[in-house]
Amino acid sequence: MKRDWDLIRKLLTAIEEEEDFLTDSPAQPKWLEQTEEAYLNELKAFRVAEGRLFGHLELLLDNGYVAGFQVIRMADGGFAFSRSAPRLTMAGHDLLDTMRSSKVWAWIKSTASTQGVELSFDAIKALGALALKNVLG
Repeated sequence: MKRDWDLIRKLLTAIEEEEDFLTDSPAQPKWLEQTEEAYLNELKAFRVAEGRLFGHLELLLDNGYVAGFQVIRMADGGFAFSRSAPRLTMAGHDLLDTMRSSKVWAWIKSTASTQGVELSFDAIKALGALALKNVLG
């Protein structure tokens, strides 16, 4: 899975606003009247989409940006999910504050691309501070 910063931004925003951040979760296909091959192709596409969403939630959990839920990887390659009270941690609020403004977020992505810098949590924080300095200076 490649890290998708726009998805991370969307998930952080939804959690902060106490919205259902799993609304884009794909529906598992059912074996209806299609061929086995068609069903297996749908299942593969579902697993990729599911892995993308839950993989990004794991990144946020593992790095201490969110709390109040758990992502469990199943033996069959699927995911299980439990939640009590999803919330952003202080670090999550700080990260989202850096990414919140569409204008600042576009500047961060553009600057990183222009400078040949891969986006990471640290790079976003540093570029966010630089963007703030440019706005205030």
